[in-house]
Amino acid sequence: MSLLLGGVNMVVYAIFATVSWFIIERAGRRQLYLWGTVGQGLSMVLVFACLIPDTPSAAKGAAVGLFTYIASFGATWLPLPWVSSLITMTWSPLNRRPQLYPAEISPIKTRAKANALSTCSNWLFNFLIVMITPVMISNIGWGTYLFFAIVNACFIPIIYFFYPETKRRSLEEIDIIFAKGYCENMSYVRAAKELPFLADEDIDRMAKRYGLVDANEEEEADVIGIVPPIEKG
Repeated sequence: MSLLLGGVNMVVYAIFATVSWFIIERAGRRQLYLWGTVGQGLSMVLVFACLIPDTPSAAKGAAVGLFTYIASFGATWLPLPWVSSLITMTWSPLNRRPQLYPAEISPIKTRAKANALSTCSNWLFNFLIVMITPVMISNIGWGTYLFFAIVNACFIPIIYFFYPETKRRSLEEIDIIFAKGYCENMSYVRAAKELPFLADEDIDRMAKRYGLVDANEEEEADVIGIVPPIEKG
């Protein structure tokens, strides 16, 4: 039975992971992060609630919770890192494989370091969860899944208040988002909502407005026919 359940679990995972590739640019990063975290958290609630009675019939509900978890993870958190960090491939957000989002929101100067840090934290948390989960289950039983549910819930306000939307944005536009938030003293989430999609000429104009391009540097670039790089401070 465990072999069968494992196979079904991976089939569900593959299906929803495939779906995610087609919705990431339509739904947006924030929506996938938020709905994925809600889905994962509720799945953990279902798991621990069904384990409390400690009966075979209730345990079936726990299995359903694991399936809904992996479906939520595959359709939301999974593609955000790889296409565009206290939980394994099982219990996200702490194992969130965040290689895409840091690359998008980091300036050129720190992009490589941000990616290195995100990858390192991903595998460190993988190792941590693999080591502590069996111990937690042995000592607190269903409380393990309650803990994972709480961790997911804690990420909802963090995502809502601090994760700006980057869908359909170029890296230059994302630079403008952070410049707008800093110069106009507003949250970056609000800046991302207020900033319309920009054409190349609009990006140049906004870069000048927020001081991302030095005037002398721009004149020299015009003379030799190149576009000066835009970097966040």
